[in-house]
Amino acid sequence: MQSRLREALGLRFEPVAILLQDERPEGAIVFTEGRRGCAMLLLAQAALGKTAALSRETAGCPGGAIGLGFESGFEDAERQSYFLSCGVEGSSAPERLVEQARGMPDSPMREHLLHGERYWRDPAAARAFLELLPKVPARPWVVLMPLSAVPEGEEPAVVVFVADAAGISGLVTLAHYRRPAADGVIVPPGAGCMQFFLWAVAEGERDRPRAVLGLTDPSARVAIKRVLGTDVLSFAVPWRRYLEFEEDVAGSFLETTQWRELMA
Repeated sequence: MQSRLREALGLRFEPVAILLQDERPEGAIVFTEGRRGCAMLLLAQAALGKTAALSRETAGCPGGAIGLGFESGFEDAERQSYFLSCGVEGSSAPERLVEQARGMPDSPMREHLLHGERYWRDPAAARAFLELLPKVPARPWVVLMPLSAVPEGEEPAVVVFVADAAGISGLVTLAHYRRPAADGVIVPPGAGCMQFFLWAVAEGERDRPRAVLGLTDPSARVAIKRVLGTDVLSFAVPWRRYLEFEEDVAGSFLETTQWRELMA
């Protein structure tokens, strides 16, 4: 499945198709069950031309299991609220959480539980955010593959573009080309996988789906910076909107001299 958009936008990376399937595709890259990993690394591999897959057992981390729709929430939401905010050391956290953190081996996870990722001001704010996360239907496998490799007849749930500032400017403009509005693109907070998958799949259920700008999570950016660089964001488009984007290339600003000058 070829994309006129990729050529028109001058994108370095393949658009990534997100498919919900019952079976893991043969040869797909997958994390070893029980081993930690970040789903963003597999998105990066798909943007480089490979096929990857994730399941409930191989999501890589608890946040990934939620971001990919396999779980509806964290088993210990209180613990996660401290993890995302101020941490448990020197805070009002229950003693059980302090003991858990101090008993962990040295690692970034221990550091974050002790002192917090600090993405939210306090545990109450982090907890409120967690309650905002949408719920989406789950399938055994979330498959990430280059859009060009999607078999004829298959319909992805979402198409994800990985683009620099110029590419993002084109995508944001195109998102409002046939739908004048102020919210054709949303930027929800959260992990990178929540942005490219959870929020984007939920948008696909709306009457007027919006695109989702992502890779604003510093942790996700650290995960992919050696693979995709430091100058990209993700832009996830529900399938129905993607088809409209493809139709709108012809006759749009993407064919103007000004756009060609930007791409030069």
